[in-house]
Amino acid sequence: MKSTIDDFVGGAFTFQFTPKSQLDALPPTGAAFGRAAPVPLPVEKLAKAAEKPRYRMSRTIQTIPDLWREWTVGLQGQPSIEKHDELYGSDWRAGPDATAERQFYSRRKTLISEIRRLAAVEDPSQGDPCETVVARLEEERIRAKASLSKVIDSIKHG
Repeated sequence: MKSTIDDFVGGAFTFQFTPKSQLDALPPTGAAFGRAAPVPLPVEKLAKAAEKPRYRMSRTIQTIPDLWREWTVGLQGQPSIEKHDELYGSDWRAGPDATAERQFYSRRKTLISEIRRLAAVEDPSQGDPCETVVARLEEERIRAKASLSKVIDSIKHG
């Protein structure tokens, strides 16, 4: 895809003219010809999609609400982990520390999955089920004086 974008941006592409008589036989594409307003080509968006972004999950997070926030909303103007996954799959976890980042992601995902599993049986009339579960788990973590790592370990082995 990157080479296609580079060819397009660099002007190294071909254009094939189709006579109007043959256009009527083609299925409609939604493209507008004639006096329609010009539609900007998504060249910049395509170029960004071809890049492999690097994001390192926060190692300073110590609470379940902060972990939930990084995963679902994002921290300090950065896209959320969910958004990174949606846009780039696992590519954003590549790079020199790829193995460590993937392992860190996997451990954190264990807690996120547990939050969602528990939220599925919560009563939504009492507020956002995920937020309810996050608050309850954080209370339990504080009461047990446990780190996020210990919470994750207890989910994995318990």
